[in-house]
Amino acid sequence: MNVLAYADDTLITCRGISYEDAARKVTIGTSLMVERIHQLGLEVSLPKTEALLFHGPRRGPPHNAHSRVYGEVVAVKAQMKYLGLILDGRWQFKAHFASLALRLMSTAAALSRLLPNVGEPNATCRLLYSRVLRSMGLYGAPIWVDAFSAENRALLCRPQRAISLRAVRGYRTVSFTAATTLAADPPWHLQAHILAEVHRYRAGRRAAAEFPEEEEVRNIRALAQVETLRRWRVELGGAEYGLTTVEAILPHLERWVERRQGTLAFHMVQILTDHGCFGKYLHHIGSEESPMCHECGAQVDTARHTLEECPAWGFQQTTLQAILGADLSLPSVVNAMLDSEEAWKAMVSFSDQIMSQKEAAERARENDPDAHPLRRRRAGGRARRYAHLLHPP
Repeated sequence: MNVLAYADDTLITCRGISYEDAARKVTIGTSLMVERIHQLGLEVSLPKTEALLFHGPRRGPPHNAHSRVYGEVVAVKAQMKYLGLILDGRWQFKAHFASLALRLMSTAAALSRLLPNVGEPNATCRLLYSRVLRSMGLYGAPIWVDAFSAENRALLCRPQRAISLRAVRGYRTVSFTAATTLAADPPWHLQAHILAEVHRYRAGRRAAAEFPEEEEVRNIRALAQVETLRRWRVELGGAEYGLTTVEAILPHLERWVERRQGTLAFHMVQILTDHGCFGKYLHHIGSEESPMCHECGAQVDTARHTLEECPAWGFQQTTLQAILGADLSLPSVVNAMLDSEEAWKAMVSFSDQIMSQKEAAERARENDPDAHPLRRRRAGGRARRYAHLLHPP
């Protein structure tokens, strides 16, 4: 019998060659433990006691399985909650991640309302909020990391994408891959391995009656971080979405993650993701009839076209080249931005000038009464709901 106690929670585990053997041992063990707690002058809430059988794929508790603790019948359930983790008999953690995903999305939605894409809060505040959500998502990672299935992984991707979009000021259509790459936040399923490695190292040393110093722990964490970035690089190499962002940042991934300068701006993120006031994107979401460039008439308007080719922005491109160099491809631009703060600010200024003008032109097209219905501005739900209260024009 093993006893695990933390604060006012006590967990008793017993092993047996059969369910009956394990049930007999746990009945005796829990009775002894309750009696010992009573001797200390404390009380045990028997109605709150839970029981769970850990078993293999073809073995489970018999029908109406239960145990008795001081005369109280405790049913053996399919799952139980201990220290914030929902455990199940086969250590699959499906119920845990289903519950966790709902809580994370609720928190992400609440935080997102505090983080508009334009204006304050600043990057430091956004990073703080994203780390709060990450800490919630990775709680207990050393316990469940080895049973982290693709289904459980998908449940964590949605809240991470939601908070990453707010951290980088990205459009809600930006993919998980692009959002997390811009946020320099590796997928949580990879970060879980860092926590697990550090935990295993500390547990192994303590089992040998040794206590590692903080410097040793930092070294283990640094090695795990290097391995995480290596795995992330492999994942990004096979990405199917967010390719504009991945192709720009992947050659400089380590420097991007470790950078200490530069703040992502709303308009610059539009260029880095190709999700913004570009003909191809607007056509893709159904706001334009074609992907053409309204400034120069090119057949396809993309972030790359705007940054490198469109003659309508020749003056701004020349100004940017004077600081970043002649090559305005996104990988080269990101490299220059990481090299100097001046280049970063120049890219922010370029993005603000160009995208502000493109947005103004798009709004003018939307407000044109003779425009194609596809291009006209659609009133939001609130505007439609209260339209009958407005005075006629």
